[in-house]
Amino acid sequence: MIKWLLMTSLAGSIASLCLIFLKTRLSAKYGGRWYYYVCLSSLLLFIVPLSLNVPALYPQSLFPETVTASFNGNPAAAAETTTSEQASSVQALEQPAPSVEGASKGNFPVLPASVWIIGIWISGFAIALFYYFFSYFRFKRKALQGILIDKAGGLNVLASDYVHSPMLIGFIKPQIVFPQTNISAMEYQLALTHELIHHKQKDAWLKLFAVIVNCLHWFNPVSYLALANISEACEYAVDETVSKTMKPMDKKHYSEMILHFAAQASPAFNSGLAQPKKQLYRRFKLIMNRNTGKSPALSGILFATMIAAVSLFSSSVVFAKAPQPITEYSGGIRTYYDLNANLEKNIKNTLGISKDSVRVFWGELYIDKDGLKIDYFNRTEPYYKVAIQWMDKNSPDIAGMTQKTFFVENRTITVAFADKAAAYKDDKVIKNMITRQIAFELNNYNKDQKYKYDHAAFTNELIQRGAYVFNEILAPEQFAFELSITKNEEIVGYKPITAYDKKSKLTDIFNKSVKLPKSVYSESADGSQGLQIGKTFVMKSGETLALDIKETTDKSPTVSLAILDETTGAVAYWYPAASSGMRYMFTPGKNTANHSFKIVASGEEEDAAKIEVFTYKSGEEETKVLPFTPPLILR
Repeated sequence: MIKWLLMTSLAGSIASLCLIFLKTRLSAKYGGRWYYYVCLSSLLLFIVPLSLNVPALYPQSLFPETVTASFNGNPAAAAETTTSEQASSVQALEQPAPSVEGASKGNFPVLPASVWIIGIWISGFAIALFYYFFSYFRFKRKALQGILIDKAGGLNVLASDYVHSPMLIGFIKPQIVFPQTNISAMEYQLALTHELIHHKQKDAWLKLFAVIVNCLHWFNPVSYLALANISEACEYAVDETVSKTMKPMDKKHYSEMILHFAAQASPAFNSGLAQPKKQLYRRFKLIMNRNTGKSPALSGILFATMIAAVSLFSSSVVFAKAPQPITEYSGGIRTYYDLNANLEKNIKNTLGISKDSVRVFWGELYIDKDGLKIDYFNRTEPYYKVAIQWMDKNSPDIAGMTQKTFFVENRTITVAFADKAAAYKDDKVIKNMITRQIAFELNNYNKDQKYKYDHAAFTNELIQRGAYVFNEILAPEQFAFELSITKNEEIVGYKPITAYDKKSKLTDIFNKSVKLPKSVYSESADGSQGLQIGKTFVMKSGETLALDIKETTDKSPTVSLAILDETTGAVAYWYPAASSGMRYMFTPGKNTANHSFKIVASGEEEDAAKIEVFTYKSGEEETKVLPFTPPLILR
């Protein structure tokens, strides 16, 4: 919302300032009507959040890299061997986050700065809109307290002591109001024609649109200049229509009529003849010197397009995001390498050739629409869940799979799709995933030899001797919980939050942004200490608890979530590193149903997190087994 405001405000400001500074030349060359409609069109830039795909000009830098591996889609089975340096890096990101001693039992919702900014903007918008309408309706009520003197073009023509120049007032049932003064029949007819053209052009409604845009951008001084310029351009358009068939002497009389009524301004919604001196001078000059030749329409359209393009490009450059570096924890996918084995041993282990190794699979990998792994610092919406691995090209299992050839980094990659993934062989997201992963492994991962081996050489060997295999690809509607059962027969699990997770809530427990305390690491930590989230609640038989981590920050990308059984005083379950965008669930067993529970949370650092906690009726989803679970192969 804030970005939309700033981008549209900047784009609209640039276009409006260009039109204001060049108004004399543009209106003289292309005509008042053209200038008026271009000015109106430029108001759309204050609303429509158009942008160009302009990359930010910032140097790329990599976060400190770490190494992890997932075995068979089961994090508990991971048994990766690392150097002491690797272990410390992994521990820094994955160590459980225990709770804080003596944390307050109450909840302290913290409103982000963005909420305050939006609140201030809405208040300013409401005040500005009220001011305009209040001034208008007060003026209208007094101005229409006149006497009916004529009817023209289906409109009543009134004479009022409250107005100082002829003007059109009203939206649904507009009326023309003249001041109580002595004017000639010629001046009356010219002024009447002027106001009827305002009515025909629907200028009252167009000015209403301009006023609303100004109210939306009440904080931007240029929006007020743009509104005033619209009013002036509107008069240019009417003057051009009235005077286009006039002779020089008639134009002189028309200008004198305008000068006769030059007086104080009226509210923004009205269309009147009163104008400041400089505007009157520009109007008279346009009336008397109007070019009656053919209007260069094409060049005018090109100029208007150029102004819009410049404003959009400028706003896009200003608000362009710096390219996010691809790292192990911000989108990068890499193949596991055992530091205790040599290159050849790792090749055989990875391809499944070795007979005395543990086979490693990516069985629980979620990717986004760009083909990047969703992880701590890439907290985006999941697009697919994939199960991938490398296999020996000579393996008989490869022969029965659908195969394709990809060209990445001047290398030919053999990609095989099992039956449960074959439908995605031409999918663009999958292609992006392969391209990004291979490029990351060849060029970025461990390029500084931090872990004392050449990962690019390892990847090259895999490409030469192996095939990149997709065992399964799942869309969000197919995502299921990764389930396990506790010693008390409680079912626990987790899965990404998707649009398909629609549940009928039984109990709303918590749904706010809250500032969590920093976790204190200790050997005795069990998650029971921290800030209580929501009130204590009772879990009945047939109910499931959902804990949605909706939003976290880079400062504290994961949170510690513990489910405490108040009836027994024990920790029923603990998610020590719950990630953003994930739903964690808990279904009590037969021995813990109807117990009282509470939720305690803390963060890696003291920071805000948006969390929703509720219960719903248990269903098939909580007992569903994933359709594919790669086996753990021990040889």
